Amino acid sequence: MSILIADGGATSTTWAEIKGDQEQILRTSGINPAIKVNAEIEAVVFDELGPLINSSIVDTIYFYGAGCADFNRAQRMKKVLSEAFRNAQIIIKTDIEAAGISAFGNKTGIVAISGTGSSAGFMDGGTLVDIMPSKAYPEGDFASGAHIGSLIMMDFYEGNAPVEIKKLIESRRRLTIDQLFVLFQDPTKSKMIASKVLADVVTSSEFDNPIHKDYLKRLVNQSLDPFFDQLKSHFRNALALQSLRFIGGTVAVFETEFREYFRKKGLIIDDVQRTPIHGLIGFHKDQ
Repeated sequence: MSILIADGGATSTTWAEIKGDQEQILRTSGINPAIKVNAEIEAVVFDELGPLINSSIVDTIYFYGAGCADFNRAQRMKKVLSEAFRNAQIIIKTDIEAAGISAFGNKTGIVAISGTGSSAGFMDGGTLVDIMPSKAYPEGDFASGAHIGSLIMMDFYEGNAPVEIKKLIESRRRLTIDQLFVLFQDPTKSKMIASKVLADVVTSSEFDNPIHKDYLKRLVNQSLDPFFDQLKSHFRNALALQSLRFIGGTVAVFETEFREYFRKKGLIIDDVQRTPIHGLIGFHKDQ
């Protein structure tokens, strides 16, 4: 029998199967019940994950997912997994719990996520005891790939983005500005479009251009301002007293910028991890 652990995000999902001392890591498309309907989730679970794993030997699934803090969304996720893994106990938790466990294990501290979206919570003894309330994109998700990407998109529409970035966006999307604008207004698509735009920019050869690095640094700092205000408002004195650690693809890319920003605010980021999956594996193997 085996344990299956999932780190589910909007962009991608990482799965880890543990059988005794053996581990295998698998990757599929993103699963976020806040922005995907059941049919889309089922396509990932049955069509992408299904051929990669023997569902009959999985006895427990820990699914840590973005969008799963809401009870109804978590139940939707549980229903799909229950249909695919009929012999397994399904445990649904949030992405912030995954980040907190990976960052701190059974210790205490503040963990922040900066991936496609963003959030933060207070961990104590392996348990999430407090979560910073925040709105979803576009009203929230500050310091995330989606929010930084949306700042690029606004500059793009207003003609303020560097010429090469404007050309990159047009060539990668193969759409006119008007067509892209219409898509960007769709709340079911705008978050993914914005995060994809940022991903395109940071994976292009232009990313190493000093002018573009300065441009992106300015946008990262602009996005961090409201996120820091949220942290300071919610955690108050604990923000300076507790260890602060970050997890996520966006902070991993802009680690230097994040560390510099918080250092100027008088805070040290103790650790940055791109993904929580390895920390989750270690945690669950010790249980």
